[in-house]
Amino acid sequence: MNYNMEELDPRQIEQKKIDELNLRQEEFCKLYVSEEFFGNGVQTYIEVYKPDQIEKNWYKIACQSASQILSNIKVCKRINELLEEQGLNDEFIDKQLLFLATQHADFGNKLGAIKEYNKLKQRITEKIDHTSKGERIESITYIIPNGNSKDSTDSEATPSLPSVEE
Repeated sequence: MNYNMEELDPRQIEQKKIDELNLRQEEFCKLYVSEEFFGNGVQTYIEVYKPDQIEKNWYKIACQSASQILSNIKVCKRINELLEEQGLNDEFIDKQLLFLATQHADFGNKLGAIKEYNKLKQRITEKIDHTSKGERIESITYIIPNGNSKDSTDSEATPSLPSVEE
């Protein structure tokens, strides 16, 4: 990223410095999204930083270092930019999801795509029982505003609220 610092105000200059990656970080990002290393942080780290493989636990250190780099917000932002430049965006994913949902060869994938679509569109919500921990509720006690209580079993209709007198 080359910027003419004279054309930017001081806030923009500071933001550009924050956004910039060092050369190795930029190379890491480009290789991480490349066809050869796509999504493999450890192999990308090994290729870019060339750790000394003679050292004890060198691979474990490479794994930790790759994880650390991938948790860097600037690196993640750059990886996302590169992926979008390559066409990996919401529109592309929607098309792939459409393909999976409408194909007739692999019904497991089709069902998964339909479930994912429904989750994305929030058409189906998961219901979680926070009170009975999955056990059957035999009766419910309703507290009525006048201080009385009424027991109800599952087969009874929901009680109506008392009318408000003016």
